[in-house]
Amino acid sequence: MRVGGERSESRRGRERDRAVSETISFVLVFSLVIASVGTVYAVGVSELEATRDAERVENAQRAFDVLADNLRDVIGGAPSRGTEVKLADATVRSTEGAAMNVTVDPADGPPQFWAFSSSPLVYDAATGGEIRLSHGAVLRDSDRGGASVVRGPPLVVDDDRMHITLIRQEHVGTAAVGGSQTVRIRTAGSRTRRFYDDAGVAHDVRLNLTTPYTDAWARQYESAGFDDCDTVTEPSPGSPGRISCTVSDVDRVTVVWIRVTTSFE
Repeated sequence: MRVGGERSESRRGRERDRAVSETISFVLVFSLVIASVGTVYAVGVSELEATRDAERVENAQRAFDVLADNLRDVIGGAPSRGTEVKLADATVRSTEGAAMNVTVDPADGPPQFWAFSSSPLVYDAATGGEIRLSHGAVLRDSDRGGASVVRGPPLVVDDDRMHITLIRQEHVGTAAVGGSQTVRIRTAGSRTRRFYDDAGVAHDVRLNLTTPYTDAWARQYESAGFDDCDTVTEPSPGSPGRISCTVSDVDRVTVVWIRVTTSFE
């Protein structure tokens, strides 16, 4: 009887050890699951949010590319065009501070000069940075800095000719729209006017531009065919800068002007 009791005690001890071992295993596995879920939530959710925000900005840039295409339709003679932009917790607004003046100096006559201001449209991304439609071009400025012209203005420059379209962009009605809605931007234009068209003699052309993005515009104009662009005034927070770009000995110069109005619907 005693031997049997010892065996029973031993069996109960092994069962208690096995129960304790299973409990510890469950706690370890559960802790591992909780840690994995926490890691996925901390890292994965932030990555998903970053991917979502980046895709929203890409969609906005594509919408502004369409807006620039529609602006070219208006320059080409279309009475108006509408472009839809999904805001996605962002703001689209009209802003001031953009200006341009152009001087054409022919070898056989007096210089011709035109100056005007403009009101670009700006998409302010929720995560920072902006996309801008200005002078017919699309610019993008990331939240980390480093603006660039992602869609150039209507401009042709080479050794034989220069064709520049001066776009006086004005905004009417509500100045800004924000939230998560889809806003429709209506673009309408006046009839284009040919300010200047001359060929057969050498022309020097100077273009001065007031903008917060002097470096981006200087790179754009130099890549388009201007000989040189100099920064006259550096931009500062709340104040645009100014660049001056020149091209020399152009045989034919054509300057076209149009007044374009934008509004939110």
